[in-house]
Amino acid sequence: KTEAAGKDEAAAGEKVAAAEKEEPTAPVEKEADAKPDKSPRVKDPLVFHTQDTTINVMQGSCASVLLPLTDGGMQYLLAGARASVGLKSGRYMFEAKIVEVMNPADDPASRQRTPMPRSQLRIGFSTAGSSLVIGDTEDSIGFDTEGLLLHNKARTPCSQKFGSDIVVSVLLNLESSGPNAGTLSFFKDGQRASQPQPLP
Repeated sequence: KTEAAGKDEAAAGEKVAAAEKEEPTAPVEKEADAKPDKSPRVKDPLVFHTQDTTINVMQGSCASVLLPLTDGGMQYLLAGARASVGLKSGRYMFEAKIVEVMNPADDPASRQRTPMPRSQLRIGFSTAGSSLVIGDTEDSIGFDTEGLLLHNKARTPCSQKFGSDIVVSVLLNLESSGPNAGTLSFFKDGQRASQPQPLP
């Protein structure tokens, strides 16, 4: 009886310990939607200029679709593109979606290990004239499919991984006041997926 009572107490202790473990807190939205913006709109359409794309980027039949080249070893290189519209103030969000994941065959004669992950999307912001690969320099910051915040070659976990058929969004907050002022935020299918990350 004593041994059984001891086991019961141990089991009860384990249950209490398990209950006391902190569960990961979901990101909380601290700001309400911005008021309707009545300032003049950008007249020119958003495009991707050739000088602001890497040589292994092609535009699809729809101007908003970008394709990476994957032949002749190009599958091992990151492809980058920067849009033609810049931001100086306010709050702005843009969206992206992986519509197809390409898995080209590796060279059977190659002895090198295939880089992982085999496919990757990086989404974020960079200054004009800076590197087209998000997160490689101090002039850009963004998120990737592994749930990492990327800046100046640093990789910081801040969200869950994502793949195709998910609409991801990045919100840049350049306002001077407010709980999320001066931050970058990540959303998946319209829901906040990371805490606001301070801009460098």
